[in-house]
Amino acid sequence: MHTSAGSSPRRRLPHAIYSFRHALRVTRFETPGHRRKRLEASKLNDAAALSVLPPEILSHIFLFCVCGSSGEGDGLDWLPITRVTRRWRQVALNCPELWANIIFRRKLVPIMLARAKMVPLVIRVVLEEKDKPYQSQAIRDNISRVGELAVSGSEAALETFFPDYVGKLFAPQLRSLSVTNTSSSYEAMWLDAMVFHGPEGRTTHPSRQLHLEKCAIPWDSPWYYNLTDLHLANLHSTQGPAITVLFSIIIASPLLQNLTLINTHTHVDRSERFFPTTLSHLTTLHISEPIFVCVEILMNLTFPAIVTNVIRCFPSPKEKDLWLIPNLVSHHDFSEMYHYIRIEAPTNSFLRVKAGGYWTEKTFDIQIDHQIPQILLEPVLQSLVTYSPTSFRSVTSLSIDMPFLGGNAWGHLCQCTNLEILQLRDSDCNALLGLLLERAFRCIGVSVRADSESVPSQLDRQGVCSQLFPNLECIILQDINCGVLAHYPSLTDILRALLWARRAGRCPIPSVQFDRCKNVFKQDLDYLTYLTDSFIWDGAQNTEEKEDTGLDLRSYSLNVYELMMKDWGLCSI
Repeated sequence: MHTSAGSSPRRRLPHAIYSFRHALRVTRFETPGHRRKRLEASKLNDAAALSVLPPEILSHIFLFCVCGSSGEGDGLDWLPITRVTRRWRQVALNCPELWANIIFRRKLVPIMLARAKMVPLVIRVVLEEKDKPYQSQAIRDNISRVGELAVSGSEAALETFFPDYVGKLFAPQLRSLSVTNTSSSYEAMWLDAMVFHGPEGRTTHPSRQLHLEKCAIPWDSPWYYNLTDLHLANLHSTQGPAITVLFSIIIASPLLQNLTLINTHTHVDRSERFFPTTLSHLTTLHISEPIFVCVEILMNLTFPAIVTNVIRCFPSPKEKDLWLIPNLVSHHDFSEMYHYIRIEAPTNSFLRVKAGGYWTEKTFDIQIDHQIPQILLEPVLQSLVTYSPTSFRSVTSLSIDMPFLGGNAWGHLCQCTNLEILQLRDSDCNALLGLLLERAFRCIGVSVRADSESVPSQLDRQGVCSQLFPNLECIILQDINCGVLAHYPSLTDILRALLWARRAGRCPIPSVQFDRCKNVFKQDLDYLTYLTDSFIWDGAQNTEEKEDTGLDLRSYSLNVYELMMKDWGLCSI
């Protein structure tokens, strides 16, 4: 390697190595006195008192305490910090943002208003059935100073809080409005379209946040312009907007970052598609609507910066709506090199598929309500694989909580060639372990059927003599019934044969974990401990003894394989 003659050895050394050697040289020749002082100084640094922190750091801690206690109890949890020390009290008094979080106590309100100075006020109030006039009056008297207003209460309390003349009140600093109707049974509640805009309205529309639940503002209101957060939830059936109106609201907010639509009763009022609109700043999307509304929104919006995507389709889609599934899951902004996939269908009511990455915050979470969720899984996986064929190849963790999966679904999931962790909960594991066992025996030259009768074609992309999940390191079984004595081979029998065949094929599975599994026999525990490097077990086992077949591991595994293939009728599942 060429180096200049004028370069010193110190410059040629990496900076980290030089710093390390310098530290060694200093500590090697320091005197005992210097060493004692250095250690004492380090101890003082570790045990530094909170009181020596700079005022700006202390004030941030105080504000964090206020945010943590907001909405809980009476909001007084943070006040004791002003009585700890004289310095803490001085810092708190000199932090107007702290006092801007108004606590509605009759004696505290004027004090906090004075100490907040000119900082925009943050008001979060829960209206009670018994009206407290001083609350409403204090808010109206200081509405020009309010920056964030969150009001929740019954429909009657909200109607009292928002009288007819509320549209004449002007709140120039208001950047966030949240109104929640807590009534269990409610009618169509409309707020004034010009709420807090004043009689003359606004000449500009600064970026704002709007949260409405069980109530609405007329759709032509200036509140629906230039929003950064829009949350609409549980609107009355007569309040639902048309899809064209909803798109016009979204288009009018190019800086939108968070969009939540939950049971808004949106109806589709046209058949042609819009020109796709790009929301460059949208990071969180949460939709809980009928499947045709979800598809309509996804087909007409793009969001390249999306991080969190949660979609729930309800009610249960009919058979004629299943053709919409590809449009639901094949959005190009959801395409990602996933690292984990979780499939859940614990009851016959919905199917949930969640995928994401370990090194990115991007997640894809879709839930479809259906009485037979098994028929939804195959088209969902098929759509993901068809749109992005490589999306499963980077998956290292697969979690399944579903009683039964068809062979076609396993065919798609077996494309996770880099899978390391397989977690099965409350599932029929025999199908998957049987697939793994058959391929493991084929890899060591044992098969009871010809290659033409092998597993489905989508499993053979890596070759009929290659292992399924060749990088698998751990199998986790949770809440699984491992079988009874009357049924042979049981799940643990198949697992034992699989572990032996993978070891014989020089592709072992080093770790197995049982958690809350039933009918685990002592003989199975002994063999599983022997066949793995790490066997984790929670101690639950069957008190009965299992009859010893007297066969060695090889003969036992071959016997299990032969019986399993007979149960399959020499055909693929």
